Amino acid sequence: MSFWSDKVVGIFNGYESVTLFVICLAHVGAVWVYNAFPKTSRWLLDFSSGLGIGYAFLYLLPKIGILTGSIRLLTPDVHILVEHRLYFMMLFGFLVYYLVEFKGHSATPSRLGLALNVLSFSIYSGLIGATVVHLDQVTPGVYFVSAVVFTLHLFGVNSFLFRMYPAEFSRWMRWVFIVAMAAGAYVGTEVERYDPYHSAATALVGGIIIILSVRLKLPARARLNTKAFLFGIATSVCAVAVYAQAGAL
Repeated sequence: MSFWSDKVVGIFNGYESVTLFVICLAHVGAVWVYNAFPKTSRWLLDFSSGLGIGYAFLYLLPKIGILTGSIRLLTPDVHILVEHRLYFMMLFGFLVYYLVEFKGHSATPSRLGLALNVLSFSIYSGLIGATVVHLDQVTPGVYFVSAVVFTLHLFGVNSFLFRMYPAEFSRWMRWVFIVAMAAGAYVGTEVERYDPYHSAATALVGGIIIILSVRLKLPARARLNTKAFLFGIATSVCAVAVYAQAGAL
């Protein structure tokens, strides 16, 4: 019997529980970090920019390819456009977010934009929870990498949300994301890794993550800490390598 390998209260093992707890700290402590360490926050934001770009191109797109391959195996006779439906869902998520968040020139966030962001990143938090549960590893390495990468990536996402909705994020939004992550982790114990609903949610939110990475989290070069940015990309490359070695992609 071991805390790390056995289920805690019949749901998560020790590795999963600690990883989820650490990732949740990105939501709980975000406001405090931004206010208490502004210079460090700036470096971490540039680091997160690189991490987000690497995440989009090295993890998210290949994962959609793997999910599409599983669709091909399950339904070999389906039309090719249906087979590639996850890419269309990703494009749909990209376009919806673009049209709602970036169509206007007003600096005042809209209620529709607030609702879309809460829904999108609640789903994203839930997907992170499910991803942690689906790692299914017996050694701590992959869980450690997941905790570091997802925490730092969420730091960048939360920076955008805090900048756009400071009052809402401080009062209730971050707690919604924590509940969503816990719910996603629980659902992950009940569904298969490539469940159709899980795949569709990954594709839809994936389109949003891509546009955020390119449009928001890639600042103008004159204001960019290039070393931090490139370090973030290098970190994402290392994380993908670890995932691939462990068969956790």
